[in-house]
Amino acid sequence: MTAGNQMQVDALVALQEAEVREEFLKQRTLLLGQHLVMQKQENKALLDKINGLEADLRLAKGDSDPAITVTEHPNNG
Repeated sequence: MTAGNQMQVDALVALQEAEVREEFLKQRTLLLGQHLVMQKQENKALLDKINGLEADLRLAKGDSDPAITVTEHPNNG
């Protein structure tokens, strides 16, 4: 194989490797995005449960003033 042919093969292999890496990164990004959505939903459900339990506790104590409740962090959507 001549040096010119070797350079063409090397370039083709590098291009194929780059395409594989790009597809991997796209799939990973998609998976991480889906995981983030699920995590946000779980966080909201837990936050709602905490707020409900705090309300129940206030009622059990006979508090008429609403106590400070846990609020959703702005970064959690």
